[in-house]
Amino acid sequence: MRDFGRTASGDDGAVERNLDLAWELFAAQPAHPRIAELASQVLASQPERSSAALLLGNHREVCGDAVEARRLYLQVAGRRDGQFINAARALRHLALAEHDHAEALRWARKVLGEDREEWDDWMELGFAQALCGDHEEGWRRLDEAVALCSRTAPDGLPGALGKRAAYLLGTFAPPDRFAATAEEAVRVDAANSWVALMLGWAYLVQYRFADAEQLGLRLLRENPTEEMLHNLVGTARTLRQILENAHAQDISLEDVRNAGVIEMGWQQLRDQMLGTDLASALAALDDVMPAGLRATLRPGTSIADESQRDELGSMAAEDLVAWHDGQQPGSGGAWGLAEPFRLMSAAEIIAMSTEIEADPQAHPDWPENEVWEQVMTDDAGAHLVVVAFGELVKRRPGHPDEPVAASVADWIWDRVAGFGGQDPRPAPRKAEALPVGLPAVPGTSLSGTIATMYAALGTSESSAPYEELRGLFPGSTVRQSALDPVLPGPDGVDIALLDGLVKKVTVDVALCPSADRVISGLDLGGQREPVDAHVRAHGALVHNSWENRASREITVNYDLAEHRLGLQWKAGELARIFVAAVQPADD
Repeated sequence: MRDFGRTASGDDGAVERNLDLAWELFAAQPAHPRIAELASQVLASQPERSSAALLLGNHREVCGDAVEARRLYLQVAGRRDGQFINAARALRHLALAEHDHAEALRWARKVLGEDREEWDDWMELGFAQALCGDHEEGWRRLDEAVALCSRTAPDGLPGALGKRAAYLLGTFAPPDRFAATAEEAVRVDAANSWVALMLGWAYLVQYRFADAEQLGLRLLRENPTEEMLHNLVGTARTLRQILENAHAQDISLEDVRNAGVIEMGWQQLRDQMLGTDLASALAALDDVMPAGLRATLRPGTSIADESQRDELGSMAAEDLVAWHDGQQPGSGGAWGLAEPFRLMSAAEIIAMSTEIEADPQAHPDWPENEVWEQVMTDDAGAHLVVVAFGELVKRRPGHPDEPVAASVADWIWDRVAGFGGQDPRPAPRKAEALPVGLPAVPGTSLSGTIATMYAALGTSESSAPYEELRGLFPGSTVRQSALDPVLPGPDGVDIALLDGLVKKVTVDVALCPSADRVISGLDLGGQREPVDAHVRAHGALVHNSWENRASREITVNYDLAEHRLGLQWKAGELARIFVAAVQPADD
């Protein structure tokens, strides 16, 4: 940023010495008060000295005075001299720090209007684009920036790979996408421990438990006291044990999948790293909360009794009551929303959970085999409830759950933004619009190979239906655990056994060459709505459904002819079909 065009003599020499000393101080102690004195002396002598104004702006930004820093940066940018690009970069950085994503994108484009050679400028553009909601284009820019770095500045490649992984994480990229870039970053820079930690959790979300454990153990050798690494290894080992002893476990891997436990762990750790977690949201809400709302909230509390903490729930309820132990009855309108939901106290949550547990049949809207935590009530029978994958839904007696927010943290951040606070979250990913004029689904019955699958379930691998399946799908993979992660063979078919009996048949539609025979008459390339209508029209009843918020996969399970039919969707297309026998204990 320095301009060296002047020849030092007399007063000019003193100015140069002051400016050099100020820069040296900034490099060592960027908040040192002497920096402002020296830079101000330079500007008093030479007000047009843009590099001194930028230095003073950098110092004021480090000291937390963003308003003055912005004024100085804009002053330099307005001169349109040789320091314009550095002023634009500083304004881009300041906008990102303040979570003004649109402003950051504007300055990122201005920078590239001046210089298109720096890989880091392309990286910042991609980050800003993804933060503003243009995820695919932004992520593509990140990849292009890494490629540019490898061509023009190969020594900087480890930094570029680490930054790409960090920016993918910061824009809520799915774990599959993050993991591939994190692996590359860790290969060239094994010391990048936080990227490696997040990679370990991405492995868990991908059900790569052995990889997660091995990575965690390697990191622990370097940092044996890090609690998060111990948590990673412990979680990986627990899940591997469930997998290896599925038939003897009260909690199966399918239970873990359905509850979204691993995905929630990934999201909570990611949000904690990024400052978008529930604790950060509650702290931000404290700063902007209207006085009328604050007056309705009770002081926070902690629950010492472990059994009561279990009844309360650890997904969100425990954090909420520690913040404020509920809200005065009838005061939900203080949030300023259309429906007057208020925070429940610990005593209210525990009493309600105890009542439901004592008589489940009298509370059909609160199923025993699902995870849920009620956290708010409208005092008229409806509740806001945290369910699988951390989603917040509205639950009313006799009605299906209605989605409210992706999580309690998201609901709180929405309130922060509504009260005028800064929202650090990236823009949500753009939903894909369904095409118009969808073709009619043929009205044939479910038959063909699906019937053969049904016949094979619960039989020995030497049975006739099983032999027929082997003939239909030559070379199909036979696994010895019904709860293994779905890893289809080259032909796209996985036949899972437990105790010698066929328990589950999985067909990967993208890989199976005979996928059109799996469900006769079903358009396997069709959209979710007509496919759902087709299977319902032929006797299927929806059992449950959920969205994996990490991978964006949507799974819908149906009850059909005493079996479970699962359809999994990804990117709007049918990705996998599952068929499993329904055990009495499942219901």
